[in-house]
Amino acid sequence: MDKKLEFTTKSPRQIKQGDTETTFTFICKSDGSAVDLTKATSITAKIGNVSGYLRSQPIAITSLTGLKPGWLNLQPTSTLMAGLPAGSYQLEIWVTDQAGTSIYPSDEPLGFTITNNIENSSGASITTIAFDDFVQAMNKAASTIAKGDPGEGLDIKGQVTSVSALPATANEGDGYLVNEELYVYTSGEWKDCGTIQGPQGIQGKTGTGVSSTTIQYQISNSATTAPTGTWSNDIVATTTANPYLWMKATLNYTDNTTKDFYLISQKGDKGDKGDTGTVDNAGLTNAPAFVELQTQVNNSAVGTNLLTGTSGTLQTYSGSGWGSGNLSSTNKSLVPGQTYTARMWIQGYDVPTKLAIRVFNTSGNQIAYAIGNAIDANSSGYSTVTWTADSNWTNNAGGTLSFISSQSSTHSGQYKELKLEKGSVATDWSPNPSEILTQADYAKIKAAIVALGGSLS
Repeated sequence: MDKKLEFTTKSPRQIKQGDTETTFTFICKSDGSAVDLTKATSITAKIGNVSGYLRSQPIAITSLTGLKPGWLNLQPTSTLMAGLPAGSYQLEIWVTDQAGTSIYPSDEPLGFTITNNIENSSGASITTIAFDDFVQAMNKAASTIAKGDPGEGLDIKGQVTSVSALPATANEGDGYLVNEELYVYTSGEWKDCGTIQGPQGIQGKTGTGVSSTTIQYQISNSATTAPTGTWSNDIVATTTANPYLWMKATLNYTDNTTKDFYLISQKGDKGDKGDTGTVDNAGLTNAPAFVELQTQVNNSAVGTNLLTGTSGTLQTYSGSGWGSGNLSSTNKSLVPGQTYTARMWIQGYDVPTKLAIRVFNTSGNQIAYAIGNAIDANSSGYSTVTWTADSNWTNNAGGTLSFISSQSSTHSGQYKELKLEKGSVATDWSPNPSEILTQADYAKIKAAIVALGGSLS
């Protein structure tokens, strides 16, 4: 087992005599991976020089709190530094746990330097020189210095998924990203130079959808001015004095705002029985008031959950293999050319897990799919996927919502807040409006349309 001990990128490599404020930061690795030091029963830093072992200092396990896995700090005490002359020293970290004692590194100890402080050197008088004379002397000296060869810089070549995937050899200064860690090839080996990650962005605004709809009725003697009397939840019969039936549809939004829309019908005089005719349903549905209402409802679909039967309460799952853990077979028909977004909160117990939406033809063959980001094992978060539907997503095929593990093995966990919506932005979970709109509300809308001479199926 190859054990490594390395300075972190920003850690000092030297310390002056008598300094007890400087802190060294190290990384302990085993076979290229950071070691979980929190399971240790004791950690000791031991130093020596060319003559051998000199002294040691314990490191408290509690001091690891807040550090990354494998990281530890060493702030030399006055006891450790007392009497040590300037020069080169070596250091080892001894970690003891229930399995025994591990010594980092497994090869040559890690080197550091103790330098003289100002009290170790005797002073001398400094000769005074005029500033202009100093500039002239410096310019003369600079003219005699030849230019050096260009230095070697950092050249990031790309990104790989693991340390084992790094090239066996590379040019000095070549760099690769391993997830969020930067590794640089120097002195014939890859060095971990720490995490490269930007700040987290601000959270987007919560979308607004329709939470419920209210339908009410009132009769009036005016066809242009909305009545101001009491609205009824039931259809009111018109009279000779009040021949106009007003219907008020109130849309209640999730941000606690509302908007009212009106439809008006008129009771006519009873005439002679005419020939059987046809209803101008197109004219009715193209009426300005109805078109405005329809446009408002269609626009509110953005942020609306297109799936029924979802829940904001945690549910459990278990399965094995790719595509196991199916949630439902909805046969949901999507519109080609329309962009959709699906999101679900997942707590994976054993393997990375994703949300997948798959389409099968009548023969049972998969013809389309959309897969979200993976949630790591023993982690939780939202798996989100955005895609634009094509003809494979129409109603002649079934869309199956399922978990899909990132490897073929058993997996289990919990999930909640499954949502499919139009657009490319995932909004907070909400139930499908049909699960909020009551059957009585629907019956009222249908009765009003029929009363106006139309149909609703």
